[in-house]
Amino acid sequence: GAAMSKAKERAFEVVRGGRFLPTPSVLAFGMDEDPLSDRELSALRWARDAGYAIAVFTHEPVEPVRAQFAEHGIPATVLADDEGPASEPDAPFTVAAARAEALARFCAQRGATLEQAVVVAVTPRDCEAMMSAGRALALHGAGIDASVAAEQTFFDRAMSGLVHALNAAVAMRV
Repeated sequence: GAAMSKAKERAFEVVRGGRFLPTPSVLAFGMDEDPLSDRELSALRWARDAGYAIAVFTHEPVEPVRAQFAEHGIPATVLADDEGPASEPDAPFTVAAARAEALARFCAQRGATLEQAVVVAVTPRDCEAMMSAGRALALHGAGIDASVAAEQTFFDRAMSGLVHALNAAVAMRV
């Protein structure tokens, strides 16, 4: 009806703190060592259909992750970590900063800003990218800093947390 089309015209929405943020167009999330489940893949198809450009941060070998997305028709860009030496004491922080930079590049390549990104922090390595994004969601596994900074937090992946977080991201676009 008329009310629905009015809602669709509204390009900006108010979030906590009275900030106006654009409707997100980029969705990024981290992956731990587990492959995506059928329910997670299904949620990602919803995100794809909602019009999101999808990016995935991974610390794992990239090919199996890419293959799983390709096999299920999900056009996701895998942002792989450049492995530093394991002896580096600040490696996780280096990776976190690299993920935030990779997200900024991914947005720029798509004509979007970081304010138009929603990031689901799955591991502590995703925190900086999550904090740089317009919309921040986190799973418990991402650690206390992520939980405090996120506008919504969800259970771990094993308890369908990523499914619920992806569904929350899709709801921001409808």
